[in-house]
Amino acid sequence: MLAPIVVGLTLASALHTSDLVQRLNNLVFDQYQRWQPRQWTGDLPVRVADIDDTSLEKIGQWPWPRQRIAELTTKLAQAGAAAIVFDALFSEEDRYAPRQMLSRLPDMPEREALLKAMQDRNLLDGDPLAAAFANAPVVAATALTDLPVSEPPEVKATFVTVGDDPRPALPQFANMTMPLLQLRNAAKGLGVINYIPDLDQVVRRVPVAFAVGPKDKSILVPSLGVEALRVAFQTDTPILKTTNSSSEKSFGDSTAIVYAKIGDAVLPTEADGNVRIHFAGTHAGRRIPAWKIIAGEIDPDEVAGRIILIGSSANALADLRATPLEPVVPGVEIHAEFIEHVLSGSQLVRLDWAWAVETLAVLFGGLLITFLVRKLPPLSASAAVLALLAAGFTLSWQSFARADLLFDPIIPGATWLAVHAIATVGVFRRTTRERQQVRAAFSRYLSPVVVEQLAADPSKLRLGGDMRNVTILFSDVRDFTSRAETMSGAGVVRFLNALHTPLTDIVMARGGTIDKYIGDGLMAFWNAPLDIPDHASAACHAALSMAAAIPAIDSKLRTEAESEGREHRPIRIGIGLNTGDAFVGNMGSEQRFDYSIVGDPVNVAARLETATKEFGVPIVVSQATRDAAKGFLFVDLGLAGLKGKASQMRVHALHSYADAADADWETFSTLHAKVIAATERDQGRLDLAVERASAHPVGATYASFYARLLSHERQTIADDEMKPGGS
Repeated sequence: MLAPIVVGLTLASALHTSDLVQRLNNLVFDQYQRWQPRQWTGDLPVRVADIDDTSLEKIGQWPWPRQRIAELTTKLAQAGAAAIVFDALFSEEDRYAPRQMLSRLPDMPEREALLKAMQDRNLLDGDPLAAAFANAPVVAATALTDLPVSEPPEVKATFVTVGDDPRPALPQFANMTMPLLQLRNAAKGLGVINYIPDLDQVVRRVPVAFAVGPKDKSILVPSLGVEALRVAFQTDTPILKTTNSSSEKSFGDSTAIVYAKIGDAVLPTEADGNVRIHFAGTHAGRRIPAWKIIAGEIDPDEVAGRIILIGSSANALADLRATPLEPVVPGVEIHAEFIEHVLSGSQLVRLDWAWAVETLAVLFGGLLITFLVRKLPPLSASAAVLALLAAGFTLSWQSFARADLLFDPIIPGATWLAVHAIATVGVFRRTTRERQQVRAAFSRYLSPVVVEQLAADPSKLRLGGDMRNVTILFSDVRDFTSRAETMSGAGVVRFLNALHTPLTDIVMARGGTIDKYIGDGLMAFWNAPLDIPDHASAACHAALSMAAAIPAIDSKLRTEAESEGREHRPIRIGIGLNTGDAFVGNMGSEQRFDYSIVGDPVNVAARLETATKEFGVPIVVSQATRDAAKGFLFVDLGLAGLKGKASQMRVHALHSYADAADADWETFSTLHAKVIAATERDQGRLDLAVERASAHPVGATYASFYARLLSHERQTIADDEMKPGGS
């Protein structure tokens, strides 16, 4: 009964982050906005000073002389604008400025005379636009870029953050192109004009801030709309609240933005710091032609106390965007929509825990559908599923219409349909499924991979195999024999099951094949029957994970022993790894055979596991495995004589992953190398080298190994003294 639910939840998890579902979600949420756009009223304190086609016709082509823009700014300031916000980047000198115009004249005596005359009359100094900015609540625009910029980022607003560092959650940019120095010094605010559209190039959300600069030293830069609100509210410190502040928690993100606060305005955000705008659409009452402002032909009430955005709807300037309501709107309208959205109290948001609600809907809806399919006739069950789908879409719409909350109807609906299809097929295949359960029972005795290969190609059901380069792992529990003597037969079985189950899961998760269990021991190998290109690394990953899993296994067994009044002995395991060419295939007799592996590399791996007791380390690997595995730290244990091997071989302890290496590791490596040199090449005193290495924090973990070296040296000296002629 649970199989369809598991499939449904898996499907929901897979779909949750897919681009396709995000696109479908956006289509649904856009339709909601078209059904119920935000209500626009004339008393909203936002207007657009529109540089429209008529303004260009009356005043001239863009860009206008800075003197004319200064005049526009001054008129708005005199009319009592709360903030004057430019959706234009003044990063270059005014081409109409006298000095710029003179620079374009030919180099002749008349030019020099004109230059001197203008200097005498102080006509070349000063920037009229900077002077206008200085006497008005102006927000200048800056543009973000990932290209190198000579000037470092600069801001007017200083964010106060409450909770985790918000920068990892925010959009990241390397730098930004800023207005001219005199303009940005005179402006009261600097805001980002960039948009970050969705995959379909529709602007639905606006970030409250951006992280600009090197990742570890980036600064927070407000968006143009946020900076406009800050200047209008006359506050210097907007607030960003993130997860782990007070009772705020993140659902699915390591760091998530919760809301921004600018003056009296609170902006609920999505986890990445974006505000999803509830659009009202284009309204003529929002726009004031720029030429009328300059000409003084406007009602002062249209400006006083309002946030005025200066931008263009002229077709020639091509500053056009797409929104959920309209395929083409001037970019300045989006900034205006954002500010109106905030000031009107709209709080349209997809909460970061919305996915949890949707997952619960998938779970309970799936359980209901599975029950209905099993109890009702097919047509009745299908009708019930359609009713459930309708209810899901209705609840999603009502959440938007009544509470400004966005819940996805796509993933629950799609997974309900999938559960319905699977459950329906399951009813008709009940008999087949029972036969498959028998097959699954036999899979408990054979490797599932081998079972599937045999099912796909029965000709493999014969004796034989081939040579493969493999990595072999042996693990064993220390002192198992004495431990088993204190346990009943049932207790031994429980102990082995509790041990082997998690260790087997680790091996198989890393692509390994379990060859056999030898009492408390386990044998596995990699690169057969399926190819694993980096099988030595996979085996090392598994070995480290097995060693890391032992404390949790030991804790569980300790709790059981204490509850039963038994003595508990801590669990320690040894693991040996070797890489080499071995024979892999079906071995045994015609009556019964197993998929297994034989060869000298297998024997060496078993000996390496035994050697862990002698060396006092949990994981010992051969030189072949050490050479083949990438991304790990190894500790040289020197040359070792293994049982059954005529010559000594170099062995190593598998220490940890390579990303754990730091200056301390390099220091230890140097100290340890001197220990091995003293042992093998008689370079320096071994006792001094061991003392220094053991004093290092890393070296302390190899105390048993160092004690073995010293003991061996003392024994060698004693043996030499016992020989005839010894001192």
